[in-house]
This record gives sequence, C-alpha cells and structure tokens, in this order.
Amino acid sequence: MSPGSGQTAECLGSDVEAHSLLSSKPKFRWTFVIVLSALMIAVTATSELTWPFINQMIVDIGAAPNPQSVGFYSGLIETVASFFGFATIFPGSVVADWYGRKTVIYAALLGTAIGQAFFGLSNTLFGLIACRSIIYALGPQLAWSATVTVLGDLSDDGSHGAAISAVNASYRLGQGIFTKNQISANCNVLRILGQLISPIFSAALAHPASRYKWFNLPFWKDHPYALPCLAGSTLCLGGVYMIECCLVETAPVRNDTSGVECPKASYGSTNPTNNFETAPAAMAIAQDEAAPPQMLPATLEPVAHQAAYHPGVVWYSPRIIQLLLSSWIMYFITISFSALFPLWAFTPITNGGLGASENTIGIYISARAIIQFLLLGPFAYFENWFGATRLYAYSLSVYALSSALSFPLLNLMARSPDMNVFWINTALGAHFILSGLGNYCTSCMVMMMNQAAPSPQALSQLVGISQSVLGIGQCMAPIVTLSVFEFSIKSDVLNGNVVWVFLLVLSLAASIHSFTLKKPA
Repeated sequence: MSPGSGQTAECLGSDVEAHSLLSSKPKFRWTFVIVLSALMIAVTATSELTWPFINQMIVDIGAAPNPQSVGFYSGLIETVASFFGFATIFPGSVVADWYGRKTVIYAALLGTAIGQAFFGLSNTLFGLIACRSIIYALGPQLAWSATVTVLGDLSDDGSHGAAISAVNASYRLGQGIFTKNQISANCNVLRILGQLISPIFSAALAHPASRYKWFNLPFWKDHPYALPCLAGSTLCLGGVYMIECCLVETAPVRNDTSGVECPKASYGSTNPTNNFETAPAAMAIAQDEAAPPQMLPATLEPVAHQAAYHPGVVWYSPRIIQLLLSSWIMYFITISFSALFPLWAFTPITNGGLGASENTIGIYISARAIIQFLLLGPFAYFENWFGATRLYAYSLSVYALSSALSFPLLNLMARSPDMNVFWINTALGAHFILSGLGNYCTSCMVMMMNQAAPSPQALSQLVGISQSVLGIGQCMAPIVTLSVFEFSIKSDVLNGNVVWVFLLVLSLAASIHSFTLKKPA
C-alpha cells in the first residue's frame, strides 16, 4: 500500500467519522413502531368499514334501481376511486421526499377522515364516487408507503428496497415477527389488524336510529350509515394528534446536515452533485488487509451503473416480461374476488348470492381477516421448502381456482332446503383458509421481481413498472368483474353463471402461465 493511499484513507476515515458523529438521523425507538402501528390500524379500519353496507347504501340512495343492478354501480365506484389512488402513488413519494414523511401521513389521515365523514352523508352516486376517490387518493396507499419509508429511515435494514417493494405490492401478507431488521417487510400485519376492526364499526354502529334510543332522531334516520363513518373519521383525527406529538420527522431533506463538509470528488464521480466521492480511498483500504475497518457513511444518492441510464433495459428480459404479465393477471384476479365477495354475499340466493345481511357480511369479513392473520406464519416455511417461483404457482392456482369454484358451490348449498347454516359457514371457512394460503402469491411475486432485477437501479425501475402494472389491474378489476356479475344475474346465459365461467377461465389461464415461469439462473 503506497504512502499516498494511506494518507488518503486516513483522511477519509477522519472525515467519515466526523460525518457519522454529526449525522442527524433519528435514533430507532419502539415508540415509533407503536405509533405507526396505530396509524395503519386507524387508516385501514376507516377506509374499509364501508364494505359491509356499501351495496345496500347504493340501493337506498336510488343509484341502482334494484339489487340486481347494484354490481355495475359498486364496480364503478371502486374503479374510479382506484384510479385516483393509482394517480397519487408517484406524487405522494415526491411530497414525502421534498416536504417530509409526516406531511404525507397528515394528508393520509385528514384525507381519510374527510372523505369517510362525507361518504356517510352522501345521498347521490356522484357524492359516493367523490368521497371514495378522496379516501383512495389520500388514504391507505399514502399512509402505507409513508409508514414503510419512516421505518426504513429509522432502521438499518440492508434490504430496505426489497422491503418497500414487498409492502407496496402485498396487501395482506407478512411474517408477523417485528424484529428491527425485518420491521419494514412485516409491518403489513398492521393492515390486517385494521381489517379486523373495520367490520366492528359497521356492525355495531350502522342504523343507530333503530338500535339505540338516544339516536332516534330524523338525522340518523335519514343517514343510517353516517355514525360508523363519523366514528372512523374521529379515529383518524385522533391519529393526527398522536403523530404530531409522538413521531419525529425522518426525511433527510428536513434533517439539516449542511454543517458537515465532505471532500470533493477528484475523479471517477458519476454524479456532479455528489460531493462525497470515496471510490479511490475505499479501494486503497480494501487492498490493505492490515488496515482497520472503516465506517463509510450511507448516502441517499444511488450508485451509478450503466443500467441506470437505460430505462428500457428492464423490459428486454423475457423473464421480466413474463413476470409483469403474470403479476397483472394475479392482481386482477385477487382484486376481482376481493371486490366481488361483499356484493356476492349481499345478493339474494335466487340470484346467485348468499342473501346475507349487513351484520353477517361484517362477520364474514372479520372471520376472513382473522383466518388470513393466523395463516401468515407458515409463509416462511413454505417459501424455504418450495422456493418463491414454485410456491407462487401453487398459491396462485389454489387461490384462483378455489375462489372461482367456491362461490357457485356455496350458492348451491344455500339453495338446498336440507342444508343448514352451520354447514354453509363451515364451507365458507374452508374457502377462507384456501384463499388465505393462496394469498402467498403476492409476496412470492415481489421476491421474484427482486431476484429478476439485474442491478439495484434496475430494481428501482422494475418496482415502479410493476406498481404501475398492478395499479392498472386494480383499476380494471372492479368494473369488469362486477359488471359481468350484474350481466350474469340479469341474463339466462349459462343459467346465470357467466361470471363464474369468466373467472374460472381466467384462473386456469393464470395457473397454467404461472407454471411456465422459470427460477432465476
């Protein structure tokens, strides 16, 4: 090792040490985890508490002329709202970087609170669409992304990029073990806790005028769903106060480190704005085995690779194109069945549904969330046993085929005069178990995307592309599937089973295609 290299390394070490000592990164505390947990529970519970009664609400306000026509209008509301949620993904990340993570969290809490409050007061279809769009645009998606970003800012997880992609793509899966290095990847368990709470609001607080004598007033009679919506809004407003008092700002742009001067780049710098070039000294240190280990500062600037300057490089891989196609089909199917379940349960038995009441639908949704929560643990075991690629094919096939077959079979059971409620509920519980195991496909897809990326820069590009693909599927699924369901009810084609044939064919195609995916070399 040359003397010049040693002096360079020594200077670098002293500068790095000073930079580390003066860094203003907030210290990790479990208090922040508790606060963010409460945030996700509040936003998710508030945004999803309308599912048990939204179809009946559409009928009550006169938007749908009869229960048989509610499918189109329910799908229209979710599709338009999903489009607004898709449109705010990128602007939300920009705001989080420029103005801070807490700004986005405030917007999510206040947007969800305002949108849900006016949703319960709406008497027109336009009002329902507008309020639901506000909730989707400023609610769970922004809160979810900001939560994971804050946890990544606070923790020292080396796989933070993969964790962000995982929590953005998967809605219900996680390992449920909150260790410091896995906290970002596992915090979507909080969303399931929100799903456990939301039906309670709906079941206990809807129609208060007929349930509680102190609410026997004209206002509550005219707005039977206002109370649960206002209760959810109050929960979010309480979250604003909690975030202000208990959470620190973690965005680097809001943490002043201008007093720390770093050496200028001499050569080899790929970013003219990056004044902390360490490549030559780092190579000198690496060549001297006797040199003490040096602490190199983390930087928010990406390391430059050739792939970073060629966005199209991601598309040129046949494997990635196959993954994107499969992810779109997967998300279309999962969103379709998720949006279809409340409408199908609400639909009368004679029209192919279960004819369940609002309270019963709320219980079903809670039971489904509980079962999915209990099934979170075995994912790591199955992934280690089968591998992400093969587990994806198995889980997607189980989810898609079991859902496409379970809905019509459950309706046949409900039509049978000799079938009691116990066996119907038992069969529905079996369906929840299969769909919970099948939901592993979302986490597996994220892992396969990460494995397929040729570089960290390509991973960032791929995450953005895949999120766009998933967003398109989320926008298309409700209006397409629920409209086909409405057509099935009104027509006699295939004895009203057009929607099940459509979903079964799509599920078979998705299953066959998933088995053609190859493991990474």
